Amino acid sequence: MKTFAGIAAVALATALLGVQPTSYAAEGLPGATVRADAGKGAAGRRARAEERCRAEPEKCREAQARMQERRELCRAQPEKCRAEGAARREEWCKANPERCKEMQARPEQCKANPEQCRAEREARFEERFRGADANGDGAISRAEAEQGMPGLARRFDAIDANRDGVVTREELAAARKARAGARKDRDS
Repeated sequence: MKTFAGIAAVALATALLGVQPTSYAAEGLPGATVRADAGKGAAGRRARAEERCRAEPEKCREAQARMQERRELCRAQPEKCRAEGAARREEWCKANPERCKEMQARPEQCKANPEQCRAEREARFEERFRGADANGDGAISRAEAEQGMPGLARRFDAIDANRDGVVTREELAAARKARAGARKDRDS
């Protein structure tokens, strides 16, 4: 079910920021085109969103304000938020049946082979970390984070535990563990 929360978040951000998902183009919807950077996943979507925000900062601020408003509503009324999310997921699955099947199968695949899923996650993380670490020193500076890992850049001060101006793999692991613990506490 949590996988679908990610889908819903992407769908909401897509709607708010005006992104045209590549899958729409593949389905032949009117006005949809296949982008040159199609298939580059979350990093590509983030880069496109940042580009749109630079081009239209006011529109971006409005979208961010709507997303913040939505987060606050979800904190205040979690049941209503979950029901709306389920409805959005259902709509998304109707529009994207093949991708939906893949997303629904993923948790079962990970239950069957958790080590493989963990290894895949770690490999994706390592690839992103190495890509962002422009000078190859094994740590991400604020400038490197802003360039290659914008999500990290937004939480840089909270993650940089020793306040040395760089984030190491160990600091990132500790931050992930703390976030997971906070999520467990919130959900229980």
